[in-house]
Amino acid sequence: MDVLETSSGVVLSASAIGAEDGKCTGEMRGDKVTVKLDRPVGNRILLDAFTGRPVPYGQWPRTTPSWS
Repeated sequence: MDVLETSSGVVLSASAIGAEDGKCTGEMRGDKVTVKLDRPVGNRILLDAFTGRPVPYGQWPRTTPSWS
């Protein structure tokens, strides 16, 4: 997991290790990870580096309606 912090946001970039080539099965798999930040998230927005969209707070894969 890579992180880029700014004064207004935190950009999260994740990747899969050991992924196989071929068709995606469409399974929504996820692992919890801990990311050490220079300062608390506070009012900063969390962004997904791949999509550019906000990362919803709460338990994965639940989405926040205001961000969907």
